[in-house]
Amino acid sequence: MKIDLHVHVADVESLLATRQSDPHRPRGAMARVLRWAEADRLEAGTADGLNLRWIDRLAGWVKESPLDKVLLLALDGAYDETGEFCPDHTALQVDNDFVGDAVAHHPEFIFGASIHPYRNDAVAELERLVRKGAALVKWIPSGQYIDPSHPKCMAFYEVLAHYGVPLLSHTGVEHTLGSKRARYNHPQRLIPALERGVKVIAAHCGVHLFLHEPSFFNSWADMARKYEHFYGDSGAFSIVTRIPALKRILKDPVLQGKLLYGSDYPGIPSPYWCWQLGVPKMRRLAQMANPLARTMGVMQALGMPEEVFERAHKQFGIGKERG
Repeated sequence: MKIDLHVHVADVESLLATRQSDPHRPRGAMARVLRWAEADRLEAGTADGLNLRWIDRLAGWVKESPLDKVLLLALDGAYDETGEFCPDHTALQVDNDFVGDAVAHHPEFIFGASIHPYRNDAVAELERLVRKGAALVKWIPSGQYIDPSHPKCMAFYEVLAHYGVPLLSHTGVEHTLGSKRARYNHPQRLIPALERGVKVIAAHCGVHLFLHEPSFFNSWADMARKYEHFYGDSGAFSIVTRIPALKRILKDPVLQGKLLYGSDYPGIPSPYWCWQLGVPKMRRLAQMANPLARTMGVMQALGMPEEVFERAHKQFGIGKERG
């Protein structure tokens, strides 16, 4: 089973309301989703049913692609160390139940939850969402104000390990949510989770986007060799500055064995950002209208083997029915 385990989804009706009150939010990849939502609203003459159309469109892309399923990701807000929600520091929030309900209506989707570990109800919420079918938990530490090495995370790790739920955590500098706490995204801060038996997937393998930024890739590679249950995903790897790291991974049997496929939709670059493909391939891939199929095609053209697309299912059991 081929799975894309890194697909962001949004409540586009809420995004439109947010844009009306703050024209600068959301930004980055979600701003592209919002442009589609605004065009759809204008065409339909109403925002009613916009979320349903958006989710149906995403499900249609999965059906028309070589993928079997995609994992949709929720995103919890920012919390402080007392467990209080911090709306002023929450650049984007995607409700767990919104994602869980979308998954319940489409067999193409898998539920990816997001729970801030500082929440006073974090463990209870994790247990509730596991019962609802959550296949993993996603964090963006810098954007959610999570220090993965903080003592408040330890009880949460114990419950993740108990249920066998992996943690997918952003590593490397993050751009969409706008926080400057990139130190929280260092792979080494995830060591306490690994020491407590959690399977950890480092989104983006710590690779930087811009050359002037720090890269945590070497730390990720060292940890992937050291820790049996430490992995990485290929989210937004199809860009000229990240492809050298991808080539290193694919040439190294140990590191390749730790790579899982994720697109990071909608944060996926155009094939024209991937100069290593050469002009003919870039043009051919750019003509593909389906973004999920297009990104998968780019990664295949770069030499990603089939087992990377299947590893989330075969090695993590993602996509299997929970008993």
